[in-house]
Amino acid sequence: MAYSEIDWNTVWKEQYDENIHCRGCGGCASIWESREKARGFLNQSRENPDRIRHVIEGLPIGPESRVLDIGAGPGTLAVPLAGVAAHVTAVEPAAGMTEVMGEYAAEEGVSNLSIVRKRWEEIDPSADLEGPYDIVVASYSLGMPDIRAAIEAMCEASSRWVYLFWFAGTTNWEQGMVDLWSHLHGREYRRGPKADVLFNVLYSIGICPNVETTRMEHVRRFPNLEAAVAEFKEQYAVSTPEQEMVLRNYLAGALSQNGGDLLLSGMATRVKLWWEVNGCE
Repeated sequence: MAYSEIDWNTVWKEQYDENIHCRGCGGCASIWESREKARGFLNQSRENPDRIRHVIEGLPIGPESRVLDIGAGPGTLAVPLAGVAAHVTAVEPAAGMTEVMGEYAAEEGVSNLSIVRKRWEEIDPSADLEGPYDIVVASYSLGMPDIRAAIEAMCEASSRWVYLFWFAGTTNWEQGMVDLWSHLHGREYRRGPKADVLFNVLYSIGICPNVETTRMEHVRRFPNLEAAVAEFKEQYAVSTPEQEMVLRNYLAGALSQNGGDLLLSGMATRVKLWWEVNGCE
């Protein structure tokens, strides 16, 4: 099949659906309904500050900027951005995430942050948003089956810039699933779509993005092996004692001692794609 005949949005959706079906979950937002998990995610992000700094320092933010943060999670970007911008609107569907984001904003004394508890696909711009926005950003939050429609809506919400952050290749946390899935579930793990497909979706709709690739270390810290097993049981869909033993043995070999803690670390390739909404068509 010739390149021009490939429907890259369909490629994205097929890979997205295969990943969701393989994992047996209801989508990216479904695992973050718990406030406890959301708080843990925020704490983990604070232990990996390079990712947050990399995103914020690469945005053209000023004191008069209006920013739309899509898939804002517990506010890891939205709250710091509100500290330097005029206004930030954070779109986040998960109840646990929005609750923790509100707490985080209060802790930091942020009052120029609006939180919209919806999926991006469900947004009514006239009712839910306070645009237009100088910058629209989706940072590692592209769990959207119809990525083309999502991107087109981002362009409509922006008066100038759109910034997307995603992954290239297999991330270090995915590698564990690749290694274990057949032993746990008797089938191959299906990875979700990556930055190569995303770039082609953009190109197919007339967007020629700037691209920057960065290798970053990703570290998870645990007080002991039991805590690590408890953390990953849901992610690996572990439900039987036999499956738990497989996971335990894998983590015992993968974790490294660091003082009184155990670390699970590895490198991930992160990709930034950005463009001016009227500058690349």
